[in-house]
Formats: sequence, C-alpha cells, structure tokens
Amino acid sequence: MALALWAAALASALAEEYTPPTPSGAIAFLETFQGDWASRWTYSQKEVYTGKFAAEPYKLDAIPGDVGLTMPAKAHRYGLTRKLDEPVATAEQPLVVQYEVSLKGGLECGGAYVKLLHVDASFDGAQFEEPTPYSIMFGPDKCANAGKVHFIFKFRNPVTGDLVEHHLRETPPLPPTAERVVQTHLYTFVLLPDNKLRIAIDNETAGEFSLLDDFDPPVNPPKQIDDPTDAKPADWVDERMVADPDARKPDDWDEDAPYQIADPAASKPEGWHDDAPEMIADPAATMPADWDSEEDGEWEAPLVKNPLCSNPGCGEWQPPMIANPAYKGKWYAPMVDNPAYKGEWKARQIDNPAFFEDRNPAASLLPIGAVGFELWTMDDGTLFDNVLITRDEAAARAYAEQTWGVRHAIEAKAKADALAAEDGPGDKLVDKAVFYANRAAQLAQDLVADKPVAVGIALFVGFLSLVLACCWPSAQKRAPPAPPPAAPAPPAGAGASSAAEPKAEPAMDAQAGAEPKASPKARATRRTPKAAE
Repeated sequence: MALALWAAALASALAEEYTPPTPSGAIAFLETFQGDWASRWTYSQKEVYTGKFAAEPYKLDAIPGDVGLTMPAKAHRYGLTRKLDEPVATAEQPLVVQYEVSLKGGLECGGAYVKLLHVDASFDGAQFEEPTPYSIMFGPDKCANAGKVHFIFKFRNPVTGDLVEHHLRETPPLPPTAERVVQTHLYTFVLLPDNKLRIAIDNETAGEFSLLDDFDPPVNPPKQIDDPTDAKPADWVDERMVADPDARKPDDWDEDAPYQIADPAASKPEGWHDDAPEMIADPAATMPADWDSEEDGEWEAPLVKNPLCSNPGCGEWQPPMIANPAYKGKWYAPMVDNPAYKGEWKARQIDNPAFFEDRNPAASLLPIGAVGFELWTMDDGTLFDNVLITRDEAAARAYAEQTWGVRHAIEAKAKADALAAEDGPGDKLVDKAVFYANRAAQLAQDLVADKPVAVGIALFVGFLSLVLACCWPSAQKRAPPAPPPAAPAPPAGAGASSAAEPKAEPAMDAQAGAEPKASPKARATRRTPKAAE
C-alpha cells in the first residue's frame, strides 16, 4: 500500500499540465480554472468573506491534471468575481449558461449557484457583496432536506425603476448530493427570445418554463390593486352564519353524562381469583450454594407471573367500559343564516401606479457584466468547473461532451464498479481493497496539488528508505537468535489447553486466607439487605 501511494503521488507530481479543449462558436465567457486562474478573478475585500477558494483536483482523477475552483473549508462565506470582456444582453438571441459542480464533501447546507452580475466596466470586484445587483442567479442550493435548483432573475420596473426578484415557482429537484462515488453534475439553462426557459441537468431536460407564467411574483404587475387608504367600516358584518337565537336546549339533554360507562351486562368470569397476587415467588428457584446470608442478606426467590392469573384472571375484577348510549356532550344552538350579513369585505380597487405590461421580458433582462460566486457553505470540497456563457446551444452541448461527458463516463463506471464490489458476487474483500487503494492513491494526488513541497520531501524520504532497504546487509546473514527454552511437559492426564494456558488464580478477599467468593452483583437473584448491626 505504501508503495502504491508513493507511486501514485510521484505520477501526479510528474503529470503534464492539462490543456482543456477549445469550444467552437461565439463564446462570451469561458473559465476552466487552469493555469493562473487567480489573476483573472477578484476576491471581495468585504470582511464577511473569510473563505479562500483554491484550484484543486476532482475527487476521482478522471481527467489527469484537470482542476476546478473549490471551496475547501466549511462554515465560511466566499466572494469572488470575474468581469466579462463585453457585456451580454439577452435580446433577440438565445442565452446559454452552463457549468459543472462536484460535491467532494457532499451537500448538507450550502449553495453551489452562480450569479450573473448586472455591472458595468467600472465595477470593482473588491466591493462585491450580497446586495450587488445581478441579472440571473442559477444553480443548486440546499439546507437540510430542502434542496432545489434556483433560477431567479431580476427585472427592472420601467415605471418605478425598482429591481424586483422573480423566483421560479416549481424548481427542478437536486440530483443525489451524497454518493458512493462522487458524480460531477452539469447544470445548464437555455433562455430563448420567445421567453421560454429550459433547465437541464447532466444534459437531460429537467424542466421547461415561461418567464411570463411560471415565476413569483409575475413579471407584469396587476393593473389594479387594493386602495391602501380604504378600510372596512366598523359596522360591517362579514359573519355568514350565526347561532339560532330562538333555539333552546332540550329538557332531557344531559351535558354531564360521561362518554363511557361500565358495561352493565358484564359479569365476573367464573373461577376469578380475587385475592390471588399477579406475581409470586418462583417455586422452582433455589438459593445458590455460595449464598452467604451474613454478607449477602436474606435470599429471596425471583418473582414470576402467577399461573392462576392466566385463566380466567386474578385481582380486583372490573367490568369493561363501553360507549354511553345517553351521552350527548355539550349542547350548541344550530347555525342559521345571519340576517345582518353584508358579504366579504374587499378594499376598493384603484389603478396600480406601478403597472406596466411587457410581453417579451426575455429581451429586457438586465445585461450581464460579470460572473460571481457569493456563497455560504457548511460543507467542504464543493468544486466548480468549466463555466460557459454562449449564444450557441449546439456549441455548449459539444463542449460539455468534451469535458463533462468524458468525466461522467469514467465516474459512472467507477460508481458501478464500487457497487459491484460492495454488493455483487466474487471476492468482495479483494474488490474493496482495490477500491480503498485507489481512494488512497487519489488522496496522495490531492496532497501533491495542495502541498507540493511537503510531498516532495516525503517522496525523497520514501525513496531513500527503499535504497537503504535494498542496499543494507541482509538480515538473513546474521546469526539466528537462540530458540526459546522448551515448555515443560504437562502432567499426565492434563488436556491440551492445560499446557497452553496458565490456570487463573482466584481473587482473594482483603483479609489474608479468605476464600474466593463470587460478587453478589453477578447473581441473577434478589436479596433482602441485612440490617446494620
């Protein structure tokens, strides 16, 4: 195992740098987090963002040398942005955004979404914070059992100038967030000029929606609203039904009658033992031979159920309870129509001063000027990769097949192999050993990427140990140690175990010469403690 770890770490250290494929078509934004990624991104300098991203390998090294942007520590807020070369608007062309997420530490409570920020060229990423305006927020989010794939867009009311968040009403469910072998998932949305929205997970459609019909609040506000100055009159009656004022409780109505009574038709079974106890001393029990009444107290036999109580029964007999035929409960007057009822009160309607109607909101979404990660997480190891913004859906799908598709095929096979090793036929012990050896090798590769200096020292020490082991004089050339003296033969008649195991010495009482005695606590019998003298 040590040699496997050493070899895996050495191979990782010597591996060539990964070169990601180049997508086709017009690409507005692409980030693979290879090379000097930090020079392209800006950390928020707001003090709440204490987390520091890192470029780390995937948990399963399906594409050697490939790394992703990782949140390595839990219980931190992370803030990071990168500007687009040119702002992206949504008018008259499709908008395709996709990226990969690998939950190396699972997802119990945290976000893994991206924000497409509505900022211009003067935006300072060091000032990035939660209130920074965004156009679209998209991606997985979960806390406890509540998980979803967000799609939220902000739309500016042309009348008031206010930015309003519009949340997708029925969000797609998350794929599994804790898996035997971590699977990388691809999240994609395609926004079309006709206001149709398609969300895909792992290149499979997870839902199709409309910007006009499937968001809360709706993009277009109501034409009329309640008058905020209107109030319900003090004498307004909105109770539809009232208790009949003319009704009277019947004279024979007994509100105090109990719900249940003893069955008057029941009788005590013949042979019932009124005076017999339910538990008796076990007649078959005997006092242990080593019981010391002086030390352990008076011995009492354990209690067992009285056989007389099994049929028909014993103790005080009571008849069973039945429903009381005279029970009526509390009397209430019947309800009748309220003659003073005026109906449900509603405020007076007025024209909505913020009303507008935009039947093509897709063409009016806020332009995108930067990509941002503004996240809080209670999980470690959430990894992002291959963030792509394009107008060409076919180009996005082709790029996904060259990146996520390659990784997905390898991860899916590893998952199937792991399940087969765990549940399938064959030598499960060997299969599991291979699985955990691969896991250990992957840990070594992760360590190389994170702490190359420390790993280099460890590799040198390991190599030196191998050299010394090979070149040092063999231990076989040394004189063998003297054999141990032969054990004395057991006495005649003794069994094999007698010669191999020394006989245990009995524990002695505090006073010298006292006979060994079993502790009273070890006995499954009851005793009456002896009164203090």
